[in-house]
Parts: sequence; C-alpha cells; structure tokens
Amino acid sequence: MKNILFVCTGNTCRSSMAEALFRDMLEKAGEELKGIKVESAGICAVPDQPASKQAIHVLSEEGIDLSKHRSRPLTKDMIERADLILTMTVNHKNAVINMDPESKDKVFTLKEFALENNNIDEILDKLAILYRKLYEKRDRILRERMGEIKALQKKKKELLREIEKIDKQIREWEQEIEAEFEDDKREIANLEKQIPSLDITDPFGMPVEEYKKSAEDIKEALKRVLEKIRKK
Repeated sequence: MKNILFVCTGNTCRSSMAEALFRDMLEKAGEELKGIKVESAGICAVPDQPASKQAIHVLSEEGIDLSKHRSRPLTKDMIERADLILTMTVNHKNAVINMDPESKDKVFTLKEFALENNNIDEILDKLAILYRKLYEKRDRILRERMGEIKALQKKKKELLREIEKIDKQIREWEQEIEAEFEDDKREIANLEKQIPSLDITDPFGMPVEEYKKSAEDIKEALKRVLEKIRKK
C-alpha cells in the first residue's frame, strides 16, 4: 500500500485535515511505514483554494501547519493511482465509484475502513432480504385485497350516508395489513441500529468547535487505519 487518497467535497476541511493528520502519524511511526504517499482531493473542489481558517486553527493545536495546503479537484488519474481511497462520507464513496467503477474494491469511507470488525455488508444484506420480503408480502396482500378496496371506495362515493361505516372498514383493513408487517419492521429497525455512521461530519461554515470535533473524529479513525496498515 503505497498511495492513500483522502476525499471530501471541497478539499478545504475534512480531507485536507485527514491528509495532514495521517502524514504526521506516518512520520511519527518511523521507518516502519516510510514510503507511503498521502494526498487528498475534493469531488467538487475549486483548484488552489487554501484550507479553511478553522481547519488551519484546529490542526495548529496539534502542532501541524495546514496553511500551505491548496485544494485539488478529484480526477480519474488520482483514483487509478491510489492504492487505497478513504472518503469522508458514503456519498463521496459513491461519487468516486461512479467516476471509476473499477475502483470499487479500494474505496471505503474513512470510518468504514477503520472498523475493526466490519460486518456492515452482512447487516445490509440482511436488510435487503427483509425489505424484499416485506415488499413481496405487501404486493401479495394488495393483489388479494384490491377488489375489496375498489368496492369499498366505490361504495363510499355512491352511498355518502354510509361514509362513516365504510371509513371504519378501510381503517380496519389498513391496521390488519400493518399488523402483518410488525415483526419485519421491528427486525429492520434493530438491524439499522447496529450500523454505525460512516460519515465524517462536514464542518464547513461552522464554528471552530465543530472543526475540532471533525478533526478528532478523523484522528480516531486514522489511528485504526494506521493499525490496519501495520498488520498487512
């Protein structure tokens, strides 16, 4: 693993901090990880923009000078050159893959790659199965009851004097369907709770405290990335 690329939106906040923080970590790691190249870019970056003042301030407290950083737009050549691409959000990850589909196996969100036990794909697969099961069940029930629904709707229009009775029948029918989905919906909710956020929050335009939180989030994930690289 020789080239690591960090990606965010404008390359003036998150990815610039990630690049500088990780380069600092690599230097402190000594000869063991010497030779790894680190760079960053932005999906929608305007070229040659400095890092945000807040990002510069936050990293200065870490003893890191970010004042010379200049933003770079992400290119396909950068993607092809990188051995590992770490994005700040899932949307950034998808954007990279859309730009170069062949990069799919080397693109992760920073937090995703940093996870020690990455079972997110397994959870997402289970969710997909449950959603498909739910949709199939819904379609089946709708097909079975469609005639009943139409008859009730027609009766409601034609017999206004029975409107209250018909509304009650429709509500009862809807409740019956929802009751059949309760177990599926409960299992989906439990699985979704197990998925950690894979995004680094964008502090752009926010107070410096938000930049500090973002930098700390990046730093904690990078520590785990460094450990992973050491083990390879």
